[in-house]
Amino acid sequence: MSIQSEAGFRIEKDAFGEISVPKNKYYGAGTARSIYHFDIGGVTERMPIPIIRAYAILKKAAAVINMEYGLDPRASEAIVQAAEEVWYLQ
Repeated sequence: MSIQSEAGFRIEKDAFGEISVPKNKYYGAGTARSIYHFDIGGVTERMPIPIIRAYAILKKAAAVINMEYGLDPRASEAIVQAAEEVWYLQ
């Protein structure tokens, strides 16, 4: 669950309470907490770009087919948009 806040952040809520998350990020409270509490995301911990792009293709395909089986079209469109943004990252 999220609510909008000032500046470039939004407030996400989960079982542990509220946490600020940058508005331009798709992740939520759990990832924000991990970033805050752990030294993660260094160069040695990153997935290779081809694998990230493969996941984007998989997520897009799953969203499209699941819409045919009842997934809310708004959710499907959001997933497709995010997957395409990931695919086109350099």
